Amino acid sequence: TNPVVQKLLARWMATLQGVLGDTSGTVVDVGIGEGFALERMFPDGTEAVGLEYRHDKALVASQKLPAVSVVRGDAGVLPFPDRSADLVTSIEVLEHLPGYEQAVAEMARICGGRLVVSVPWEPWFRLGNLGRGKNVRRIGNDPEHVNFFSPRTLRKALDQHFDDVRIVKAFPW
Repeated sequence: TNPVVQKLLARWMATLQGVLGDTSGTVVDVGIGEGFALERMFPDGTEAVGLEYRHDKALVASQKLPAVSVVRGDAGVLPFPDRSADLVTSIEVLEHLPGYEQAVAEMARICGGRLVVSVPWEPWFRLGNLGRGKNVRRIGNDPEHVNFFSPRTLRKALDQHFDDVRIVKAFPW
């Protein structure tokens, strides 16, 4: 309901849509959650495979997005063949994974085209939370975030597996 947050979210989604470009071919979204990001990123009816670890979230995503095949699984052990996806997305996931390095390696393995990852840009994301009174006792940190990325640390995580890494900022992501 916060108009500033709504404006930031809209700008972030517009940036993501611009980065995504062509969404034809085999699309795999790692960490689909309830499908909120996927439903905003892709045109209605875009076929994709969404991977989700939690059963409750996978169920919501499968009901919300009938064109998306939802598979339960772990981002660190993806149930897809090597180079089987033309586009792999992972939106707001890596900051939640204690072993995000294995998830990045797995996404690189299945990626036969492009990978698009979004993470909160720290410390700005936390400062934004503090500014709006969210997670004050945790100094603005989301209780589920166990990793913190700046553009430099995100590049470092991706450079190990990808030759062409581009960091596109959409403050505070």
